[in-house]
Amino acid sequence: MQHHPWLLGVEIGGTKLQLGLSRTPGSIDALLRRTIEPARGAQGILAQIRDGFATMLAEHGLSRGDVRAVGVGFGGPVDAEAGRTETSFQVEGWTDFALAGWVRETLGVPLASVHNDADVAGLAESRLGAGRGRSPLLYLTIGSGIGGALILDGRIYRGAGRGAAEIGHLRVPRSDLDAPGDGSPELEKVASGWGVGAVARGLAEALDSRGRRWSLQDEVGGDFARITAVDVANAARRGDPDALRVLGRAHDALAYALCQAIALIAPSRIILGGGVSLMGEELWFAPVRERVDADVFPPFRGSFDIVPAALGEEVVIHGALELARDALAGPR
Repeated sequence: MQHHPWLLGVEIGGTKLQLGLSRTPGSIDALLRRTIEPARGAQGILAQIRDGFATMLAEHGLSRGDVRAVGVGFGGPVDAEAGRTETSFQVEGWTDFALAGWVRETLGVPLASVHNDADVAGLAESRLGAGRGRSPLLYLTIGSGIGGALILDGRIYRGAGRGAAEIGHLRVPRSDLDAPGDGSPELEKVASGWGVGAVARGLAEALDSRGRRWSLQDEVGGDFARITAVDVANAARRGDPDALRVLGRAHDALAYALCQAIALIAPSRIILGGGVSLMGEELWFAPVRERVDADVFPPFRGSFDIVPAALGEEVVIHGALELARDALAGPR
């Protein structure tokens, strides 16, 4: 039986920290989850990583020297070549931080690779999940925000070096549901989980000002400031017309952005992951596919498909372990 070296994968999000150990390609042999306390800043997260790593080693009778490489999926922009985080939009203290160097020095692991978490998730889906055998692959994670990844032949495409496929920041046409303001909103402002909730809250406020109460308000104790994307999805499943209208705004915006991406990069497959995609086939995938099919560049129609992600909550850990595996294998 072939023995593979131990590898460590780390996911650093805005609220969630995960560490995974593996020595079997494609599997996670040990997983540790922690909740991040943003008020403790980057130093608090680094302490959690250091302590969590020590705990995992002790539980499995390992020493530092048994772990040969670390991959990190970081929730924010990174300079992957330098192994530095550029910033975090959720947690203070990550601006221009030499994370790969910290991993090597503090955890005592000789090889470390750091990439943006959406890129890392896309890499995992490409090699181990819903994107196996497909290239180019466009991956979107649609959660509190919207991240994207372009994977070419099983490798992350990073453009000029600062990342690529930032589809959440594409501008989309305005809608009468959008908040007043100049110009067109970014996709994630209307189609992320946070965005769907914000559009719904704006609609509830507008209806209330006209003397019409949306039934969704009753489900949040009359305080429409508490309406979330989950509330919208639950109401839409019951056929609530206003909830369906809010989701329709998200479908339109996402389909518009995907059509632009398809015209530019002609992906073989598009994978939609993240919490919002868990709304499922009827509320999410079918409406998006229908709109994309109607508006996509006609010669490319039928050359791609749009499918759900396959790897669940551990997707970034799977991808981080693949980064570690690549670091161990050396340049290719």
